[in-house]
Amino acid sequence: MPKYPKGKKKGYVLKKRHDLKSKENPNSYLLRILLDASPFYVSGSSMADKLNVSRVAIWARISKLRKIGFDIKASQNKGYRLASEPKEFNHELLIAWLTRLNKNCKVFTYNSVDSTNSAAERLLASGELGPFAVVADKQDNGRGRLGKKWHSPPKNGNLYLSVAFRPNIDAIRLRMFTLWQGICICNYLQSYTKNNEILLKWPNDIVIKGKKLGGMLTEASIDFENIRYLIFGFGLNINSKITNYPQSIKKIATSLIEVKKEEHRIHELTANIIKIILLSYEECCEGINQNKIKINWNKLDALKNKEIILSVGKDTIKGTAMGIDHSGGLKIKFKSGELKTFHSGEILSFN
Repeated sequence: MPKYPKGKKKGYVLKKRHDLKSKENPNSYLLRILLDASPFYVSGSSMADKLNVSRVAIWARISKLRKIGFDIKASQNKGYRLASEPKEFNHELLIAWLTRLNKNCKVFTYNSVDSTNSAAERLLASGELGPFAVVADKQDNGRGRLGKKWHSPPKNGNLYLSVAFRPNIDAIRLRMFTLWQGICICNYLQSYTKNNEILLKWPNDIVIKGKKLGGMLTEASIDFENIRYLIFGFGLNINSKITNYPQSIKKIATSLIEVKKEEHRIHELTANIIKIILLSYEECCEGINQNKIKINWNKLDALKNKEIILSVGKDTIKGTAMGIDHSGGLKIKFKSGELKTFHSGEILSFN
């Protein structure tokens, strides 16, 4: 169970920024206050005053949160402290983290879906406005690029996320969208490891020491040259033990817990990634310099100067990866010295 810092004896004083926000769910509010207070205790009476309810009502809500997996410590004359969170996604805790990050985003959470991208597509078809996020504990039919299946073991603390948008802008402005998302997410994830070990593998994988940590899948509906909707799917192996993975992917996959040997707070990590996706999308819509994307990708490029094998349709291409060009294509140098750029394909191997 992902833990929070150990409690301190000093009490936590609630301030103006801890007032209940408009339309904020009371449980999300209590969790936000406990997150802000960590590792200190916060008194039940101060939370009761903010919610304009009795201390008994606060105790009742705390009791219900405990029943669904929250470890909330109580101490006489000090109040309550959040010690650990559930492994499964909790909607109210995720909203509490997003509120703390000052990022409003409608979130749909599911115990199980076919795929989060498919769920997002159905929500768009039903008239849901973007942006919004879809998060699930389990995917029955998670998918990746080129029709491949994304392994999605249930309730193991991994992230299965899609964020949907309705841009209604020229498609050309978002042609580097996936690459920029990868750069921004990778930069954030590097804080979880030493020596900047997390890198990008063209065109849509996040890897560490050559093993897959996460993957991206962008799908869009385009009318003429305008994008009607855009769905960015992202999967990340966080708290799953590789020993529980199918034999076929044990050698090629890894997770954050395998790297750092400790469980990670998935709600905090997810909220930060949702915020990054929203901000990166805004940057792309406003117009981001393609050379900036090229420079930043090449800094994180797991393939650069590596001997690779690229599958393109029925062809197999062998050569040395030389980074991406200004349009996001992969540059490959052949033994003859010839340099070619490829805009599609699958990396079969690199070393």
